[in-house]
Amino acid sequence: MPHYRGRMAELLSDCTWTIQGRTVTLPVSITHAESAVAVYAAPADAAAEHLRGTELEPWTVGGRALSVLLLVHYDEWELGTYDEVGVGLLVTGPGLKAGLHVLDLPVTGAFTCEAGQDLWGLPKWMMRAELEFHGRRARVVVHDGPEFVMEAELTAGRVPVPPRTALTLPVWSRPAFGAQAGRLLRGTMPVRVSAATIGRGNSSVQLGVHPMALRMADLGMTGRPLMVVHAGHATGSLGPFAAVGGERPRR
Repeated sequence: MPHYRGRMAELLSDCTWTIQGRTVTLPVSITHAESAVAVYAAPADAAAEHLRGTELEPWTVGGRALSVLLLVHYDEWELGTYDEVGVGLLVTGPGLKAGLHVLDLPVTGAFTCEAGQDLWGLPKWMMRAELEFHGRRARVVVHDGPEFVMEAELTAGRVPVPPRTALTLPVWSRPAFGAQAGRLLRGTMPVRVSAATIGRGNSSVQLGVHPMALRMADLGMTGRPLMVVHAGHATGSLGPFAAVGGERPRR
């Protein structure tokens, strides 16, 4: 589960932080990542309940919310090399601006866990994971310490995506702890993907009784996905998130 360590990264300037004795200057560049992403239809009322207190609302289509399951492996970059699993919702925030709001973002790296919590207000926590990619298929098993959380296998659709397709992912976060605690944050993540396919695809998901697993069940992730995307190669960057309302993070 998300757990804050009781210490914070230190903000040196608008775009420079110190974390665990290391200096990180934003934006940071992703040199290579492989990912699988599944999108599901979710009950709008359940989605709204998971957004309570965030100033965000579910983005709905035909009365249904859209939930997202992300599996990512990062090769070595500024935040290390690690695996990441994300559970999120597509939302609208103030000004009706759309974006992804992440509810859970367990990772296998301690440095990226602290950086994600403090720099971007992301709900990262340390997991044990086995993540494998085989062509269009991705499989992961997640544990929180000894506790089984979930097992998932995603199979992407077969429609090829043009090489070096450019995308920009808008992100909302509302951290409960860390250097950005209590702020509503918004940022973007520009990426380029290659060796990618998209389509209806399929998934198989088994869940434990961990809070993340219960959220996944609430948000329709045991059903067939609306879409599954696999990207064999992705690059991008991640800059500072801005506080909506103009607040600044604590120094």
